[in-house]
Amino acid sequence: MLAPAARKVPNAPGLTAARPIVRDPALALIGLGVLLGLAGVLGPLLVTLWSSLREGLLTQSGPLVLANYAAALGDPRFPEVLANTLLLGVGSVAVMLLFALPLVWILARTDFPWKGLVFTLLTVKIAIPGFLTAMAYVFLASPRSGIVNAALQGVLGLDAPPFDVYSLAWIAALQGLVLVPAAAFMMLAAFRGMDPALEEAAAVSGLPAHQVWLRITLPMLAPAVLATALFFFVVAIEIFDFAGLIGLPARIVVLSTWIYDLTHPAVGQPDYGQASALGIVLAALAALGVAGYLFVTRRAERYVTVSGKRRQAAPLRLGRWRWAAGAFLALYFLLAFVLPLLTLLWASLLPYLQPPSAAALGRLSLESYGFALRFLPVPLRNTALVMAAVATLSVALSACVSWVVLRTRVPGRRVIDGVIFLSPAVPGIIAAVAFLYLGLSAYRLLPIYGTVWLILLAMGTRTLAFSTRTISSAAIQLHRELEEAAQVSGVRRSAAFLRLFLPLVAPALFYAWVWIAVLSARELTIPLMLYARDNPLLSTLIWNVQAGGKSDQAAALAVLLMGFLALFALGAQLVAQRWARGAELAVGE
Repeated sequence: MLAPAARKVPNAPGLTAARPIVRDPALALIGLGVLLGLAGVLGPLLVTLWSSLREGLLTQSGPLVLANYAAALGDPRFPEVLANTLLLGVGSVAVMLLFALPLVWILARTDFPWKGLVFTLLTVKIAIPGFLTAMAYVFLASPRSGIVNAALQGVLGLDAPPFDVYSLAWIAALQGLVLVPAAAFMMLAAFRGMDPALEEAAAVSGLPAHQVWLRITLPMLAPAVLATALFFFVVAIEIFDFAGLIGLPARIVVLSTWIYDLTHPAVGQPDYGQASALGIVLAALAALGVAGYLFVTRRAERYVTVSGKRRQAAPLRLGRWRWAAGAFLALYFLLAFVLPLLTLLWASLLPYLQPPSAAALGRLSLESYGFALRFLPVPLRNTALVMAAVATLSVALSACVSWVVLRTRVPGRRVIDGVIFLSPAVPGIIAAVAFLYLGLSAYRLLPIYGTVWLILLAMGTRTLAFSTRTISSAAIQLHRELEEAAQVSGVRRSAAFLRLFLPLVAPALFYAWVWIAVLSARELTIPLMLYARDNPLLSTLIWNVQAGGKSDQAAALAVLLMGFLALFALGAQLVAQRWARGAELAVGE
């Protein structure tokens, strides 16, 4: 990379030091990382768009056609499927905000005494795959064999089951419950950083506390809340877990399950062209949500209340209301965490689903865990490989992107940052279809179709937006003088990247790596779309066992996966805390 011919020597006014032009071939590797990141975001979308206009595989020649769009949009089911998709997104966000807003307010603005426990439970909840929650509620509220339905019918003598989990309302409600922890962490900083002056003025004027919250607090936090709602609307319409486990058996079709049906038909050949056309429709809906998110965040300065004279808000004393706050939090964790966990534990110890009773207690056994342990080695090995490889690939590419965007003057670096940030607009099922298509088309040249390597490539760039934002938030606090001093000393820029930039943002790299590893292990959509007999993961194994009607074995595998991910997340949290304490002691010395 070219550099100015002369530069003032620090602490020696008027003197200059010639700096020779130094070639740095290693910078090409950083540039390659950036290009791979861009390809991982834009590639699936472009491949899906191209395949939606073709008949047959990408390698086959022929004119571009609109027949796939005509077939998909002209299908009599399309209006209903589109409406179901929008209702699922809106309903999931509504349930999410119903729990997330009070939860964040309790954690950020009150003196609630057990905040540490709540944070730990939220961390563990994020680590638990959403499809396991869906499976647990199928065990609980299935109209045919649900544990709660059977118990209530036996006790109350009901002719019909009181609950039916196979409905769009249940899918939206359960999906909303699962999204609460991530939404809470996203809004927490905004709630903590708000200036309390307006709230205090309203309280002094005699406005009741609930009116202060509705008319002052919530409007000032509107950008953060709306941005979170739009972001998770995008997430909600593309999640396959709940729509697949609950919707498919009940013929409740949304865009993601329709795409899955087209690529995994029970009879006949897959229709990749029509699936790609529907994928573009789903991507367009997601892009609208992301565009709304960007619009809201860019106009957020209208609601700024934090200034240089800001003071920290004093925690609101809950007094007797702490019990009501505790009851609300207990209700959420009961519905989202405790009840699913206990249900899976109970189901894993019985040969078939049945409500608790003396007879059921006599049938308890660990036989299903014996099955799980026999079939566990290969899926566990593949899952661990996916966790490590996907997290490493994502963090490595994100570090290159963050460095180029923040520490260089490369033309178009802001465009690069914007493209990476838009990666959530490419739903996971579209990325899976694109890589499935590429794997089939390039099988003779690169035989990775049906292997775990195709899953790794497909998942490696799915979390770039999260990891890039995490690393950039740490890197933006580093002053350029550090690297400028290294350059004056003759250190190559690539060496500065390795010896200065990466060590200084190491905590952010670690945090991003851990959470991407967890998200990779709990991912179901991409592994299921690219599933083959030679590459089972724990998530696909549980899906297939559950689909085969073996509830006890599926529940045993689910309990083991939940325990593995919970221990992994808690262990990483302890390492991060010890790392932070060590850094504080080093600074103090």
